[in-house]
Amino acid sequence: MFKPFDGVLLLIILAIALLWSQCGEKENTEPESLRIVTSDTDDTLTLFRDTLITMDQLTIEIRNKRAAITHSNCHTQQCVHTGFITTPGQMSACMPNGVWIEILGSEKTTDVISY
Repeated sequence: MFKPFDGVLLLIILAIALLWSQCGEKENTEPESLRIVTSDTDDTLTLFRDTLITMDQLTIEIRNKRAAITHSNCHTQQCVHTGFITTPGQMSACMPNGVWIEILGSEKTTDVISY
């Protein structure tokens, strides 16, 4: 039923599948900084220092290498309910106030929700 070459072919296919699965792994997805974008500014802050940023309409908190919009004067409060973002590529936005924040790192990860 099996020929001698079938075993070799099976090992080659298995090796290719193993190598291919390893190529998709991220080596470093550690968060490094926070990008804050408003209609007037585009700033980048470190995540390694706990900080509280108060603007006219909202408050952004950086704590333990994560960030969140913790207070806003917008009606729906979806930006506040988003909570802390922790992974490079994650964002939180307060659209009524025109402010969004994004975690930056050496590599972005995409999750099912944001994709």
